[in-house]
Amino acid sequence: MTKRRARTKLGIVLVICTVVSFLLSVLAFFGINYASDHILSNAIYKKEAIIEAEKAYLDDLIAFLNKEHASITSESAIKHWFKDKKDLMIAVYAPSNPYANNEKEVTLYSSVSDAPSVYGLLQEEYADYWYSSAIASRGDRVRSRVVKVMYFPMYRASTYVIYVSGVFSFLLFVTILYACIRGKTRYIALLSRELQAMEGGDLSSPVTIRGNDEITSLALDMEEMRKSFIERLAKEEEMTKRASELLTAMSHDLRTPLTSLIGYLDIVDLGKCASPEQAQKYIRSGREKAYQIKEMTDKLFEYFLVYQSSGEEIDTEIMDGGMLFSQLWAESALILETDGYIIRVKEPECEMLIEANVPFLRRVVDNIVSNIRKYADKAEPVLVSMRKEQGGFVFETVNAVGEKRESAESSGIGLKSCEKILSRHGGAFSAGVSDGVFTVSLSIPIVNMEGEDSFGQAGSDDGTHDE
Repeated sequence: MTKRRARTKLGIVLVICTVVSFLLSVLAFFGINYASDHILSNAIYKKEAIIEAEKAYLDDLIAFLNKEHASITSESAIKHWFKDKKDLMIAVYAPSNPYANNEKEVTLYSSVSDAPSVYGLLQEEYADYWYSSAIASRGDRVRSRVVKVMYFPMYRASTYVIYVSGVFSFLLFVTILYACIRGKTRYIALLSRELQAMEGGDLSSPVTIRGNDEITSLALDMEEMRKSFIERLAKEEEMTKRASELLTAMSHDLRTPLTSLIGYLDIVDLGKCASPEQAQKYIRSGREKAYQIKEMTDKLFEYFLVYQSSGEEIDTEIMDGGMLFSQLWAESALILETDGYIIRVKEPECEMLIEANVPFLRRVVDNIVSNIRKYADKAEPVLVSMRKEQGGFVFETVNAVGEKRESAESSGIGLKSCEKILSRHGGAFSAGVSDGVFTVSLSIPIVNMEGEDSFGQAGSDDGTHDE
């Protein structure tokens, strides 16, 4: 399966969503303000209604002043009248300049604390909304003062509209942005639930794949992980099944030759043989049964070495590779001489230190010897050489292939176990047939000990001898 990769960057999508949300909220803010001003101006706060209300307020003030025997210049009386009045402003102008904008020439009465600034704003934006009237002032010897009245509920309403439109626009911005990322957050929550199900052991349900961004890549990784878990579990189940079948078969197969071997040994040991020839026959039969048992146990060892975990490090010790493999070959190849094979060994001429696990390497040499017994032609010599090559110790066997190789059956586990053992030593193993010659070669890195030259020069002597 070819894995898809994100073509859309999630960060870019979020930036676009943020910009779009902001633009829509700004449009909503100005749109609400425009619509509100239109409604307030044309439907609720008409100019005629405002002026009529201002005239009514002025009439009420004059009536109050007459009742209190006060003049339009009586600030205390007017302030007392203003106690319960909202959204109202009255400007009493000096007789010399009835339309002055100078704060010193006008007395302002208002329900708002910042009356001067509001007065200036109302003078500019709502100049046509003022109601003016000349009122006689007793304090000025019956001189008239111009009194202007402004009822401005539309001013406070406009302020409220700005607040409301600002809050609405902000909520709209948050809502649109949340709607944009809601799908991603829900998808992430879904992936989290599916991952928890996988952790609980449920691998049957596939991971949901949506979109084409980084989250999609994460989902694809989870799906690949799920499939790899399924494959691994299937392999482990297959390995467990095969191991169980192998152990069952081995326990049965081992019992038969082992019983025969014990029987032969008991007959020879108890002296029940009719003749020396019969005793020799039982010894040969017992020897064959012993080799059968060894071959079965070797297969069992190789199976678990190949198919079981190899993550743990093996214990090794530093030793001379040539000396080690010469000893291992001498131990394992004795049977070849007994069977009539001709062995020629080329010993190394210098010390080559390697890190080796002796039991594992003994298994490799045993496998090589077993293959020679099965497939080599006895008429041709088996050539064994040990040498230094490209900074490594090399052990190699070369033998001609006999006719019985074509009919011989092999599971291949032996060679796989050799490859695995050498790989755990940091080396390499190879085996192959070319022009009727079977060659097995293994190499292990040479250890460079401080102060010692591990790359000795090889001599010209072949160093071959017959075993």
